Amino acid sequence: MPATAQAFNRILDDLARRQLLLDFQFGAAGSSYEAIRNIGSGAFGIVCEAVETNSGKKVAIKKIGHASATPTSARRTLREIRVLRYIAHDNIVSLRDIFRTPGNLGINVYLVMDLMEGNLHHLIYCGGPMEDDLISHFLYQILRGLRYIHAAGIAHRDLKPSNLLVNGDCHLRIADFGMAKLAMKNQVEEVEEHSFYMTQHITTLPYRAPELLFVMPEHSTAVDLWAVACIFAEMIIRRELFPGRSVSGQIKIIVTMLGAPSGKILNQIQCDRTRRLIENFGDHPVRPWNEIIRDKADSIETLDLIAKMAKMDPEERIDVNEAIQHPYFKEYYPSVINEQACPFKVKMDMAAIETLSHEGLVQALINDVRGADEADFTTHSADVALTPGDSSSGISEGSTSASEDLRQMTFSVDETATDYRKNRLFK
Repeated sequence: MPATAQAFNRILDDLARRQLLLDFQFGAAGSSYEAIRNIGSGAFGIVCEAVETNSGKKVAIKKIGHASATPTSARRTLREIRVLRYIAHDNIVSLRDIFRTPGNLGINVYLVMDLMEGNLHHLIYCGGPMEDDLISHFLYQILRGLRYIHAAGIAHRDLKPSNLLVNGDCHLRIADFGMAKLAMKNQVEEVEEHSFYMTQHITTLPYRAPELLFVMPEHSTAVDLWAVACIFAEMIIRRELFPGRSVSGQIKIIVTMLGAPSGKILNQIQCDRTRRLIENFGDHPVRPWNEIIRDKADSIETLDLIAKMAKMDPEERIDVNEAIQHPYFKEYYPSVINEQACPFKVKMDMAAIETLSHEGLVQALINDVRGADEADFTTHSADVALTPGDSSSGISEGSTSASEDLRQMTFSVDETATDYRKNRLFK
């Protein structure tokens, strides 16, 4: 048999095994959705492209296996459900449906969302260098989505390029809210969750804020701005800004590039081992940003925005409102877009689950999924894409709901630019 035929047969066998794995792992039999293929996976679930059997509409379904098995998994699943059920923003993924199936170690929860064509990680590494206007366009949408949830006091806490979904028309949505949490200063992560948070898949380490690596009390939403700085730089240089592969390695890279932490920061570190590790690295001079990001060494505004979001001390970082009003955006977005308010219901529901016992979390999870059967998810559709050059939004002050506000948002769309980018991004 020719080598090419053998290789082709191996591919077919691999596809067959993948389909069996999909059927076994996804297990959505009995629902109104038919799984097509796996399109992503993570520490807490797999994502599948599927089709709604009645309408034929393609969707993305995230399966959270054994969601009720441990307090951490139950709380994480509840956080994601309670964030996504009430928000309606065109830069945050839309939740369409929720259902569950029984599992050996607890219930499996399925979140049905809009299907996006790819993610920012694919664009950074699978194409050529990104143009400045495209980078600013994506960055602006990330900050818009963050501003919406930060206004409700919620931090995402797991931003990275693979969690930023994009379509060929350059529309970006923030996804994966399993680590989202009410942003309260001076809180320290509970032991079980912090242990998981620090040992998650290594690709999350390059976006982890120093206060999380150092085991310091969290400083509200500042953790997200650090991640945005890392993502912004990565779009420019097409490599990770702080490419650590272990917690100690990540800390060393940050200290080497940004200098030794101040005494103020060292005094806030809760872990003696971490403090000793940092002290053993010794003193390091602060490297200028024009040396760190040589690709934009002559762009003062670009480097200034990154520097202000990547301050080692979280109290010195700019917040999302300051970032979105930074002079870097003046060329592309002359005026700031006004936003509708994130429903306060999100904040109340998020706060309610933080002190629940495991049994309470499981019951709340069952109730939330059961309640979703009667919920109307159509109000979460917000297919409004923002394009560079937009300077206004037509949000009505007298509207009765967030979804109505979104329907009334009007943007001038540059069709030529949109078509150009669609052809360039996804073929």
